[in-house]
Amino acid sequence: MQKANVKIGVIILVAGLYAIIRYHVFGPVLWRDLPVFTFNKILIFSALILWSLKGYKFFELIDKPLVLNLIKIFVALHILLSQIVLKPYYFKNFFDGDGLNLFGNLSIWTGFMAATVFFGGKLLRLSKSLRFLLLTVLIALHLLFIGVASWLQPQTWYGGLPPITLISFILIGFLGLKSIIKAFK
Repeated sequence: MQKANVKIGVIILVAGLYAIIRYHVFGPVLWRDLPVFTFNKILIFSALILWSLKGYKFFELIDKPLVLNLIKIFVALHILLSQIVLKPYYFKNFFDGDGLNLFGNLSIWTGFMAATVFFGGKLLRLSKSLRFLLLTVLIALHLLFIGVASWLQPQTWYGGLPPITLISFILIGFLGLKSIIKAFK
């Protein structure tokens, strides 16, 4: 159990350092925004990394329900903190003169649908493979709507570091690809 805690701690530490270096050291995010805005990114980035690695030998000695419960807690906190930071100050690309624009609405909708599948997939009586597929697609779309505009402009990446949304999108893409290959074996 001690090794499990260390591995989980290392993942959270790496996600945290990446977010802090990218947004606060190289980026324009104020240090006052670390406890909510940046912590929100750290939580969900950690959850995605944990989810991506939970099936690998890296976690073979770790209690899988522990990792899944930690991921659930991180996702729930991400949803709550996102409600606080959903403002033009943080997400100017999501807003126009009248409120949320199409990308903002689509990002929130896909995030909401992903949370519905993640937390309620069993209640909806979706098979495990269908839940995984829907969750993977919805998370990928959620990330796409949030970050695609910045992904194609590396010159705008703070410190030359890729956006967390892009790294997460790649992780989700590998998970989806792995799932498709496994289905056809």
